[in-house]
Amino acid sequence: MSRRKRIDRKNQHASVEEQNSEGDLQQALEQAVTQHGEGNLVEAETAYLHILNTIPEHPIALHYLGVLMFQRDEHSDAKQMIEQALSIAPDYADAHHNLGKVLHELGNFNGASESYALALEYDPESAETHNFLGLTYEAMGALEQAIKSFEAALTLQPDYLDALNNLGNSLRILKRSKEAIDVFQKAIDIDPNFFEGHHNHANALQDLNQLEEAASSYRRALEINPDFDETKKNLGTCLLGCGSHREGLKYLQQSCGVIEFTNSENLNWRLFYK
Repeated sequence: MSRRKRIDRKNQHASVEEQNSEGDLQQALEQAVTQHGEGNLVEAETAYLHILNTIPEHPIALHYLGVLMFQRDEHSDAKQMIEQALSIAPDYADAHHNLGKVLHELGNFNGASESYALALEYDPESAETHNFLGLTYEAMGALEQAIKSFEAALTLQPDYLDALNNLGNSLRILKRSKEAIDVFQKAIDIDPNFFEGHHNHANALQDLNQLEEAASSYRRALEINPDFDETKKNLGTCLLGCGSHREGLKYLQQSCGVIEFTNSENLNWRLFYK
């Protein structure tokens, strides 16, 4: 009787110790993720490695360590680490998603699209994954599939600015600039300070030779981000097309480098692009 009690008590102690150990690891993981989110990559890496030293097959720590490596442009190591996490937890949707991002960066678009598709099998409501799958399809030249993916993202999250921007860009590539204008306008209506929306709205207007409207959108984009050279260059081109040569050349000079004038009337000039 007493011996049985001693054994039970011993097992209880072991169970408590295991719970405490699991609690410590969970706390260590939370602290590592916090450090990671705050951009303290060295501290986060140390914490992830400490966890993996205790549990080498901890899929979350492996995954986040892979994400950290990706952020440091260590793409091959990131791929290996995330694949190891997935070998342990094959239904880990976030890991499939981030493996897709790594493979896309490595130029393996087929592999990236497969990873995103797997992520969506386990988490079909992820607007972000639909959006990134669309970007991969766009890189593959599969623009109709890209559009379907961006539209799927927007069905789930109608105010998803990046998906609206990406949808508009795919429409422009397909020479559907009129539709693209409406998409970019929708993004601007959601966030009037969305720089990419104004810039690409202007690009689509310029496609249709609506130069004055395009110039207005480029000006608004520059109010938000005064240092973006491509916007200055495009605005300069629009202004030249509108007959505002002096102002157009000013913006081209700001964006490109050198402009030479022979005199105030004769606008002979040359540009050296950066």
